[in-house]
Amino acid sequence: MAGDYNEYYSLWANIVMWLVVHTPKTAGTSLRWALEKYFGKSNIIRDYGPHSKVTGDVVREHLYSGDESKGPETLVTEISGENRKILIGHFPLQRYSGFFETQNIIAFVRDPLVRMCSEYLHRVKNKSFTGSFLDFLQRPAYQNFQSRFLDGVSEDTFIGITEKYPESLQHINRIAHWALSARKKNVGRRGGGQKFAENLSVHELDLFYKMNADDVELYQFATRRFAALEN
Repeated sequence: MAGDYNEYYSLWANIVMWLVVHTPKTAGTSLRWALEKYFGKSNIIRDYGPHSKVTGDVVREHLYSGDESKGPETLVTEISGENRKILIGHFPLQRYSGFFETQNIIAFVRDPLVRMCSEYLHRVKNKSFTGSFLDFLQRPAYQNFQSRFLDGVSEDTFIGITEKYPESLQHINRIAHWALSARKKNVGRRGGGQKFAENLSVHELDLFYKMNADDVELYQFATRRFAALEN
């Protein structure tokens, strides 16, 4: 009986398609690397926007070619027919969530303050932002980024915690019957976001928490639920 059970779920894990929402600066690159290593790159469909070299050709065809007859639904239909395993990328959850079972969706959240600091340092480094952190945190586009990205997330959806990445991967393996290996990719200078956050002024901290209450609430919810999985 146990053998039949394991065989069934092994087959099920190879058939079901999963959606992975990669919120920027939440260890998503590490997860993508682990998925590519486990399933093979050809089974991972990547949507990182029209200007990213990582975005797959099939995604460009359906979402970024200007063809109004195509879109998220036609993309999911095509890749499902090809038995692809994962759709991952920098996209809001609601772009694709209607085409997936909620329990087949994976997302990660990170301490909101540290995540914002990490994104700020990243944008300063690549010169896409030249202002101060105070300027950065007052831009609406960067406020409550995680909660807006994951708007509508279901209680059935697994939300990993960046600060507990190895443990999160263990839970994903258990839930999805995979064997992903933990290895960090695309990480900046060790502790850069955390160290930067520790040196913010009281005024900057007050403004951050005032302007990012939704992200703080989401992170607290996710960490409480994750802690329950650990017990």
